Amino acid sequence: MIDKKHNTTIYLFASVLRSDPKSRPVMQRVQAASEKEARRQLVRDYVLSFAGCLPLEGNTL
Repeated sequence: MIDKKHNTTIYLFASVLRSDPKSRPVMQRVQAASEKEARRQLVRDYVLSFAGCLPLEGNTL
């Protein structure tokens, strides 16, 4: 569920699986209130490189 008090954005990251360093980069999209929060959702499984962000209008995907 989206917290309407926070500005929500889609963050884009180029990522590589931590468990397989030979894997090819894959783009990940994450909905979050900040880049830091978005990274927290993915950092356990992926090595991340910031690729961009898109504003989320109407608080829906």
